[in-house]
Parts: sequence; structure tokens; C-alpha cells
Amino acid sequence: MKKQLALAAGLAVLATPALASKARMMALGEDVDGSFYVNDNRNIFLNPAEVLNNKDLVTFEWGGARDTDTTNSTNAEGGFLRASGNLVWGAQMGRLTDFTQDYVAIDDQGVTTSFAPSNALDLFIAGDAGVKWGAQLTYSNRKDDQLGGTSGDDGEASEMTVAAGISTGNISAYLNYGLANKSETSVGATDTEVKGKSPMELGVSYKWMDYTFFGQYSMAKYEVEQGATDFDVESKNFQVGAGRVSKLSDRANLFTKVAYVSNKLDWDDLGGVDSEDNSTTLPVTIGLEYDAASWLTLRGSVSQNVFINQSEIDGEKRTIANSTDVNAGASLKFGDLMVDGVLGTSGAATNTRI
Repeated sequence: MKKQLALAAGLAVLATPALASKARMMALGEDVDGSFYVNDNRNIFLNPAEVLNNKDLVTFEWGGARDTDTTNSTNAEGGFLRASGNLVWGAQMGRLTDFTQDYVAIDDQGVTTSFAPSNALDLFIAGDAGVKWGAQLTYSNRKDDQLGGTSGDDGEASEMTVAAGISTGNISAYLNYGLANKSETSVGATDTEVKGKSPMELGVSYKWMDYTFFGQYSMAKYEVEQGATDFDVESKNFQVGAGRVSKLSDRANLFTKVAYVSNKLDWDDLGGVDSEDNSTTLPVTIGLEYDAASWLTLRGSVSQNVFINQSEIDGEKRTIANSTDVNAGASLKFGDLMVDGVLGTSGAATNTRI
């Protein structure tokens, strides 16, 4: 069983520090790009309106140049948020976007030489006009005139995504929309093009007492042309659920979440054959965060699909095996500086559509 320590350091520039990092989200069994019910600065990547709740913060995420973002393989990134008058603005560098992971997932099928964009830059701005609002622009590109070190082979890829979110009272909502996502390569006599057709994601949440009820829907379609071969990849995913944060004591919080999740993935005319990979699950997550000392916070979580745990590949149904994930982590506090770490058995802390 492979285990690897992932670290993240966060520095609060002007404000009292908040627990905030990918390491914390992974340790609590949440997605690295935000949670509907756990308060963390990573929520700005889920709903840009959350920028207002995380001003005057600098974060550094330890890792490497990855095409995954899990406890065993973390991607390096970093950024800041800063208040200026009635607005909060900021930027994040190096985040691994969903669209980049989609390109990599298509390439993993062995039928393309897709070329994923790189060096993503996220720009944020948010304000409060009676309703909290936020906007995000994500841009990345990549070009190589000697792809794989071979003269005459080349590749070019780019991504541009916009997101907008609002929060008023107990209700929050957001929309993430892909404007231009494209990858082109020329390897030998074979030209390959992967084109995103307006991928999008939207979500809404409602807070009631200690509970947060949420729903999320995403879809993506990619047209792939490789030489004389053309095929489409289309995914539709949705989830509905509820999460709760319960205060067990002055030092301990209990996190519980249950969600119904449906994923549908279609490969049309792949090698002359249509293929479907669908699943329905009911994951339950239980997490605990404990302030063991003024300088130390400990946390951990367990997650497993219960009652509903089925996949269907080309009409053949099967139970999804080994769905239990256990993660643990800690925060070391040095005044306004915090260092977070996570140790886990899970590689599921991603939000990839395909």
C-alpha cells in the first residue's frame, strides 16, 4: 500500500488564519477544489463568491508537476487573496483544472496523442452588493514545436474558462463554463485534434441549522479527430446530498456527509464501437478535526459507498470493489503561519469529469 506525505503551507497576511489547504480537504475526504459544507479557502474554486470569506491569505501547496491531484500524487500550486476597498481580488498559479485532466483521461485510452494545456492561471474578483458575488477567469496554454524531442512533430493546447457565483443568506449558487478548450498535435503523418464543446458545471447549496443541502450537475463533450478516426466522448455527472458539521466539544468537530452520485460516460464510435461506463453510488463520509494543542490540529476521515454501489460497463453490471478510503492529516501552527500535511490510502480526492 503506497503512502506519501503531501504538505501545504498557508500564511495569513493580515487576518486571523483560517484552516485552508488541499491537504486539509483530502484528510477530511473532500474534493481538492472545494466543499459545499466544510469551510475552507479551497471553496473559492467551487464558488468564486467564497473569495469574500477568505481575504488576505497566501497559500503554497507542496507537490510536483502532475496530471493528478491525490494524496499519493499532489500537484504544486500557490496563490493569494487580498482585500482592496470593497473588493477582494487574487490569483492562483499552477492549479490542475478539470479540463486538463479530461485531456489526460482521453489520452489514457491509447487512441490519441492529446496534448494537455499547462501553467494554469486563475484570476479572481469578488464584492458585496447586498448579495455576495464573485467571478473567476482561468487560462492556460502550451506549445511545443519539437514534441517528444522529435523534429517536425508539434503540439499546441489552450484552455479558457469562466466561473461566476453568488451567495445570499443561506443560499449559494455557481456556474463554471468552458469558453475555449482545444488540443492539437501533429506526430509523424498523424494529426490529432481534441476539442471541448462548451463543458459546464453548476451547483447550488442551502444551509439549514447545522446542515448543508447541495446539488451539482456537470457535463462535458469532446470531439476527437485522429487521422481518419473520429469519435466523441461525452460525460454527464450529478450529485445531491447533505453535509453536517457538529461541534462535539470546544476542541472537536465532527463532519458527516452523504450523497447520491450518478456518473455517465459515453464513447461514441471508438474504434468503430460505442462504449458506455455508468455508475451510481451512495458514498458516506465521516471526518473528525481535533485541536490537540494550541499549535497542533489533528484530523481524519473514512468514506465508503453504502447500499448503492454499482457500475455498468457496456450493459454488464458489477459492484464497485474496495470503495473504502481512509485519510489522516495534521496542521502545525506557528503564529499566523500554518503547515498542513495529509497521509492517506485514497486517490479519490479529485473532481475529474471523464
